[in-house]
Formats: sequence, structure tokens, C-alpha cells
Amino acid sequence: MLIIYCLHAELVKCYHFGMKKLICIVLLLAGCSGGPAPKDTVFEFIDAVKSSDSLRVVKLLDIDAYIKSRMPEMSAEDSVKILDEYRVKTIQSLLGNGEVRSRWLRDLIVVNTETRKGDVAEVEVSFINRDAGLQLYTKMALHRQPDRSWRVTFFK
Repeated sequence: MLIIYCLHAELVKCYHFGMKKLICIVLLLAGCSGGPAPKDTVFEFIDAVKSSDSLRVVKLLDIDAYIKSRMPEMSAEDSVKILDEYRVKTIQSLLGNGEVRSRWLRDLIVVNTETRKGDVAEVEVSFINRDAGLQLYTKMALHRQPDRSWRVTFFK
């Protein structure tokens, strides 16, 4: 009986040591995973536009932030009127036969490096028109949401 007790005590010690290691690893991984990377969101956004997936486009694009970044300064009254019109035009350009979607389907798109500063990120993107031999280099801007996901706030 004494031998069985000693073996049992050693197994319990090993079990507790192993569980402590496992808990530490899980906590470490949980701390490192702050949701998807901005670059992953850009890939998903491009895919949503190319496949004309309106639900994903709306989910991944902060349309109000995007429009405000592209609108000239104007009075609050004028901006409210124009904001709705710009929302519709922006979504139309990203879906179906829209201009942005057509261009993104035609061009080769290369997603490059990302940089983060707190809750703001930029991802370098190149659009290469192989027929015309032209390349547009730009950065997509993203903002981290309270649920730790990222939303696109600017693109060209």
C-alpha cells in the first residue's frame, strides 16, 4: 500500500505540474491573439468585393469613416445630405458591375506589409494593371473595433 500511495502522489505532482504548464501556454496564446491581423482583414475585404458579397463588404468597411476621409470640409447640414448619397454610391462601386469591383477583378492585387499604431493600422497594397503596364501603390487604413476585429476606413 505504501508503494501505491507513493506512486499516486508522484502522479498527482506530475499532473499538477503538467496542468500548470498547459494553463501557462493557453494564457500566453490567448494574450497574443488579439483577433485577426489587419492584413487578414484586407485580404477578406478584397475577396468580399471581388465576389460581390454585400454582407461581408458592409461588415468589413466602416463606410462612414471612409466617406468622411474622402469628403471635403462642409457644413454639418450639407454633410448629412451628401453622406447618404455617398454611402449608396460607394456600395454600388464595390458590388455588381461597380467601377471599383471591375478594376479589382481586372488588376493583379498584391498585399504587402502592415504597420500598427495602437488601434490604427495601414496595409500596403499594389494594384497592377497588366494590360496597361501600370501599378497603383496605396495603403488601406483600418481601425480596430471594440470586439478586436478590424474595419477598413480608407482604400483607393
